[in-house]
Formats: sequence, structure tokens, C-alpha cells
Amino acid sequence: MQTNKPLLAGYVLLGTILAFGFYGVGKSMASAGNEYFGHESYHEAREDGDDGHARRRKVAVDPLYAEECSGCHMAYPGQLLPAASWRKVMANLEDHFGENAELDAATRQSIETYLVDASLDGGYRKLFRNLGERKPLRITELPYFVHEHDEIPSRLIEGNEKVRSLSQCNACHRGAEQGHFDEDDVVIAGFGRWDD
Repeated sequence: MQTNKPLLAGYVLLGTILAFGFYGVGKSMASAGNEYFGHESYHEAREDGDDGHARRRKVAVDPLYAEECSGCHMAYPGQLLPAASWRKVMANLEDHFGENAELDAATRQSIETYLVDASLDGGYRKLFRNLGERKPLRITELPYFVHEHDEIPSRLIEGNEKVRSLSQCNACHRGAEQGHFDEDDVVIAGFGRWDD
């Protein structure tokens, strides 16, 4: 029996491509499972690798921080503000955005240390671009944040009872508390999938 060598080579090539394709899909699904459904005691930090590609890694969340701060708002990943900003926020807890959030000295110091250490880990460097010497108290004041959210109509934020403010990260970013803010996964509460 005579075989058609070009046809056989084509089948081998197609089989190889499919095998690598299925392997890649499997790896993506496995990493997505870890990425999107991370344990609540972890935040994910994004960092730029030497090759220019972003990598994610899990960063432990201080249980004291989660306990004390998530009663009023989501426990924002410490990587979202620079260290100087966290120090400023923690220095004025008696007037914490209009609320009294005072803590005993040891608790306050422990949480500040955690937030400052987390901010120094460099996971979200691009957020701090163009800050200069400014020390914003709000993540929503960061120039990069403003740039990323400037096209969203106010009716979907302030005019939306399920969101009300850009500070409610978890209203649109379902993985916000785990540090996942991928723009491809934005679903605005009460509106649906957002694509800018």
C-alpha cells in the first residue's frame, strides 16, 4: 500500500498543533481558576516581568486589616496606593472620609505596616505613574485610575443605585478584593458587560 507523504505530514502537523492548543487552553483554564476564585485571604499583585509581560501572584492579606476595614468597605489591596498615601490615610482615622474609624495604637500600627509593606511590593506600578510628589488619599484620584475610568458615563456610576461611586470597585470588578481588575472582565452592576 502506498502512502501519501504530504498528506501524512499534514495530519502529523495538525495533530501537533491541536495537542499544543488543547494544552494551552487547559493551562489557561487552570490558571483562571486560581486567578478569579482565589482564597479570600489573598490579594493578587500584578507586576511587570523583565520580559515586559504582566504576571500575577498572590499576596497574603493581613487578617486584622480585613477584619477592621472590610466592615465598612471592601479591603482594598494595599498595592493600590503608594506607601506615603497609606501613611497619610492611617494618620487621620478619626476623620476617615467623614467617618470616625479610630483604632487602638497597636492595631493602627499593625494595619499601617501591612499596607505600607504591600504598597512597596510594586505590584501595580503603573497606577503610580505621573504622581510626582502627590500623596492622594483615594485610589480614584490616581491619574492612571482616572484615565482608565474616564469614558464610563456617570449614569452608570453615580446614577446607578448598585454602584454610586467609583470607589465601589467590587460593584464592577468581581475579583476586586483579590486584586483582579482586568478590563476584559468588567460587569457594571445593574447594567452588564462593559467594553470601552
